[in-house]
Amino acid sequence: MDKPVRKTHREHRIISIKTLKEKKYETIDLGEYNKLFGIIQSKFIITLYGPSGSGKSVYALQLCEELTKHGKLLYNSHEERDKKTIQDRVINFNINSPKIALGVSLPFAVMLDKIKKNHYSYLVIDSIQYMEFTYDQLKELVEFTKHKRKFGIIMVSFGNTMDNPTRAIDHLHASDVKCFFKNGSVTITSRYTDQPIRKQLFTPKHSTHQPTLF
Repeated sequence: MDKPVRKTHREHRIISIKTLKEKKYETIDLGEYNKLFGIIQSKFIITLYGPSGSGKSVYALQLCEELTKHGKLLYNSHEERDKKTIQDRVINFNINSPKIALGVSLPFAVMLDKIKKNHYSYLVIDSIQYMEFTYDQLKELVEFTKHKRKFGIIMVSFGNTMDNPTRAIDHLHASDVKCFFKNGSVTITSRYTDQPIRKQLFTPKHSTHQPTLF
């Protein structure tokens, strides 16, 4: 028998422009990433998308290293699980933070339970296609973590063209920061910057020698 779908409930309010102007928002300092994303709010959604081999997972791991300066992180690995390929990336790119925990193909309900029990502040889903992570589940996750002072969601997705991730358009639209990887470059569109930023990361024919994001 199918389980009933849990409905999420949004708070409905009306506030004045004066109240909006005076409202205080908590932000997060991401070091060099501030130059790419802007100064983002401490509760955020980021999507990293592009074709296979474009560098998404490498930079997801590098971003994890920066995020764990602010709290614990759960990396829910569905596409590569705990294979040697992800081990190689962790070693080759000096991913060392003890605050990163690798979840191996955690289903949605288990993932929520781990977030609650272990007080994670950040979550990576790699990839949303392999996990079959739906937009409704994204909304439920946001609702589930609304009590947290800070919580960041990073989604890794397939997608061969900009603004068109595979079966994840709604996920992309819900994201505060969108990073499209292709041909050795990344194009970053953020709600916290005035215009997109494009950065060359590596020469595709030398993709096994990817430098850091900076």
